[in-house]
Amino acid sequence: MRRIIGGLLAFLVLTGTLLVLPVYAAPAPSAEPVAPSIDAVDLGSVAEPEGAAVVTEDGTVVDAGPETDVVLGTTADPSATPTPSTSASPTTSSPPTTAPPTAPTAGTGTDPVAASGREIDGVEALTVSQPDTDRFESVGVTWAQDESVTGVTVQIRTKKSSGRWTPWTTVEQDDVDPSEGSDAGVRGGTSPYWTGAAKGIEVVVQAADGSTPEDVQVQLIDPGNSAADVTPGAPAITDTAHAATAMPAIYSRAQWGADEKLMTWEPEYAPTVKATTIHHTADSNNYSAADVPAIMRSIYAYHAVSRGWGDIGYNVIVDKYGRAWEGRSGGLASSVVGAHAGGFNTSTFGVSMLGNYDVVDTPPALLETVASVIAWKFALYAIPASGTVSLVSSGGGTSRYAAGTPVTLPTIFGHRDVGATTCPGRYGYSHLGEIRGMVAQKIAAGGPAVSATPSMADSSPQVLLRNARGGGMAEWTTRRGDPGDLPLTCDWDGNGTETIAVFRDGRFFLFDSNGSTAAATSDFRFGDRGDTPLCGDWDGDGKDTVGIWRNGWFFLRNSNTSGVADGYFPFGNTDAQPAIGDWNGDGYDTVAVYQDATFYFANSNLRPLADGRLAYGDRGDRVVVGDWTGARRDSMGVFRAGTFYLTTSLSRSVADLTVGFGAPSDRPLVGDWDGNRTVTMGVQRGY
Repeated sequence: MRRIIGGLLAFLVLTGTLLVLPVYAAPAPSAEPVAPSIDAVDLGSVAEPEGAAVVTEDGTVVDAGPETDVVLGTTADPSATPTPSTSASPTTSSPPTTAPPTAPTAGTGTDPVAASGREIDGVEALTVSQPDTDRFESVGVTWAQDESVTGVTVQIRTKKSSGRWTPWTTVEQDDVDPSEGSDAGVRGGTSPYWTGAAKGIEVVVQAADGSTPEDVQVQLIDPGNSAADVTPGAPAITDTAHAATAMPAIYSRAQWGADEKLMTWEPEYAPTVKATTIHHTADSNNYSAADVPAIMRSIYAYHAVSRGWGDIGYNVIVDKYGRAWEGRSGGLASSVVGAHAGGFNTSTFGVSMLGNYDVVDTPPALLETVASVIAWKFALYAIPASGTVSLVSSGGGTSRYAAGTPVTLPTIFGHRDVGATTCPGRYGYSHLGEIRGMVAQKIAAGGPAVSATPSMADSSPQVLLRNARGGGMAEWTTRRGDPGDLPLTCDWDGNGTETIAVFRDGRFFLFDSNGSTAAATSDFRFGDRGDTPLCGDWDGDGKDTVGIWRNGWFFLRNSNTSGVADGYFPFGNTDAQPAIGDWNGDGYDTVAVYQDATFYFANSNLRPLADGRLAYGDRGDRVVVGDWTGARRDSMGVFRAGTFYLTTSLSRSVADLTVGFGAPSDRPLVGDWDGNRTVTMGVQRGY
C-alpha cells in the first residue's frame, strides 16, 4: 500500500477511548490587502550631501550632510561582521548571496561612516550609516531619472534585531523603464533587495563611469504582516483563457495581499504578445515559502511608489519552490504592457525568477514552472518556442539599443540580451536553451506536464503514470471518471498491483485494471459528498479496503461493500491531509496526517497515538506515501509544483530522491503500477 492515503490490525468500534492527538490549529486565515510602509532616507548627491550622508574617497571623508558630525580626512577601524544564517527547506538550500565582508563601519568623530572596504579607487562614494531605524524588510536605492547616469553600483548591509550586521552585498542599477512614453514621476534606481527583518542600514553609492546621480534616496520598505502569508491556500488563478496548452496554477494578486490603492496608472495594452523576457529579481535567495507574499508586496511597493511606475513591473514572478505569482495588473492572458526591460516592454511578457541566480543555480521546480507559464502564454498567441522575432527598441534607460533600432531576438530571451545588466544571472541565463526546449515540449504535448501526453480530444480527466524510477516520459495514461471525482490507488484484489479507483459523492468505483476502457468491478456507497477517500490493508490479509476522512476523523471498513464503519477515531486537525501506510513493516496499514509542514504517524489504529513526527517540506505541499526503494515499509514525501521530494526514512528531514514529473497544477497519485513492490510516480489532471 503506497499511495497518497491508508491502516489496522483488526477493527474494533472505538468508544470511550482517550486519544492523544497532534495539536489542533485554527482554520487558515483569508488573504486581505496589506498596506506597506516606506521610509525614505535622503542622501542628496556627492556634490551636495543631505541629511546624514557622508561623501568619502579612498577611505577619506571629504564632505558631509548637515546632520552629521564627522572628522574630515580620517578613516576608522574595521569591526567584526558575522555571517547570517541561511534558510533551507528539506529539498533546497540557499547559500548567502555575498562574499565575506572586508572593512565595515568606520568610526570618525561621533557619527559612523559606512565603508565596505570594496569601494572603487579614485571615485567619490555617497554613503550613509543609520544603525537605528524603524523595522523594514526590503531596501532599494533610487535617484532622479537621468539617462546619462549609468554604471551605478550600490553596496548595502543591514543590522538585525540582535544587533549583528550582515555582510555587504552589491545591488545592481536596474535596467528597467516603465511603459514607453510614461515618465512623469519616474525615478532611476536599483532593484529592491529582500533583507528580512532589520532595524539598521548602511549604504555606499558609487558610479564607476563618473556620472553623478542626484536626489539619491534609500527606500526602506516594511511590507506589513498577514496571517495568510504562511498558508496562501491553493493558487486562485486557473484556466482564465482558452489555450491549446493548459494554464498552470498561479497565485493571484489578492492572495499575496496587493493593496490596489498603490496603483496610480491604468493598464496599457500592446496589439499582441511576441516574446518573453526572462529575468531574475537579483534578490536574496535566503527566503522561506512563507516570506514570498511579503516579498511580492515589497517589490510592488518599490516599483509602484518608490520608482513611480504605478504598479509592479513583471507580469509573473516564480519563486524557488516552483510557485507562480501574478504580478502586473491587467490580466495574465492579455497583452498588458509591463515595466521589466528598458526599451522592450511593448509586446513582451516578463517572467522573473525570485532570487539572485548569478550566485546560485536555478532549482528544477523553478525552471519547470517558468516553462509552464511561457508555454501557456505562447499557446495563446501562437508563438514558436524556438523561433525568432523582430522588435523595435524604444530606447531609454540603459537599453543596449537606441530608439527606433530593429533587433532580432529569440522568442524567449534574457534581459541581458537587450539591456546593460547581468540579469537573469549567469546560472539563469545558462538555462535559456533548456527552457526553450521545455516550452516546445509542453506546447507540442498540449499540456503542461513534463512528460508526453495523449491527444486531448477526449476531455475526460486522466492519470499519467511511470513504472520506472525517476522522472521522464509518461509510460501510461489512464482516463477514468469525471471532473469532480477523487481518484485513489490501492491493491483491491491482493495481486500486488495497484489500480486506480474513483470516489464520487460518497460512492466508490473500484477497478482491477488501469486500462481506460476497463469496467468497474465494484460499485458501492460509503461516506458522503465532501469526504476524502482512503484505502489500506487494515487487517493484514493482503487486500486493501476503503475508508474516508471527514473533519479530522478516520472511518475505516474491512470490506469493499456498503455498511457502517468497522472502526472510527479522530486523529489530526480538521484541515490536515490524511495519509495511510505501513510505517514499521508489520504488514498492517495505519494512519497519519500531514499538517503545518509536519508528518504525524501512528503504528496502530486500535489506539492511534502519534508514535512519531517528521518536520518536512513547506505549507502548501501535497503529501505522498510509498515504499520508494522496495524496503517493505512505507515512507513519505511531498509534491511541490511538478516535483516530488521523497524521503526513505521517517527519522530525518532529508530528501533522498527528487523526481520531476507533472505540472504545478497537477496533483500527485503514486502507486505500485507494475507489481514490483516499488512505488513510482503518477499525477492526476483534470479532476
